Amino acid sequence: MKLFKILVLSALFISATNCSGDYLNTRPDQNAAYSPQRIITAVNEKYPNEKTNLIYIGAPKGFVTPHEVLKEVNSGVDTGKVVAIVTALTVKTSTVIITGNNDDITSATLSRALTRGNEKIAGSKIVYVGGKESVANLSKLASNANVAIEFIDTP
Repeated sequence: MKLFKILVLSALFISATNCSGDYLNTRPDQNAAYSPQRIITAVNEKYPNEKTNLIYIGAPKGFVTPHEVLKEVNSGVDTGKVVAIVTALTVKTSTVIITGNNDDITSATLSRALTRGNEKIAGSKIVYVGGKESVANLSKLASNANVAIEFIDTP
């Protein structure tokens, strides 16, 4: 019986430490020192006279959970971030900066926003800060929605 308790407690301890570790990121190229403040500074240096709005799309840590979130966004589940992007682009009073800590989820969310509200968001401007894998797809969707989009590497 004591051996069983030790095994159960060991298993619980191991699973608890695995759930909270930063080493479980989905992609090794993600920057651990990700700073939204540096992103705002970089955009403000490039566009000093424009008002900017930052929409940060967070992603859960782990191996499985980000893939599940990505599947939900791709299947049409509108998260609050999709609504936030469409709303910010509809107002058209500022340049909207879109960024996040997982490029797959960030680009999928922006793709959903560009296809969902394209009649309302025409004429707005986006600065996308992230990876280069999604540039072609997002450029095409932004062009179809008549939205100006610029891509900047993560500073």
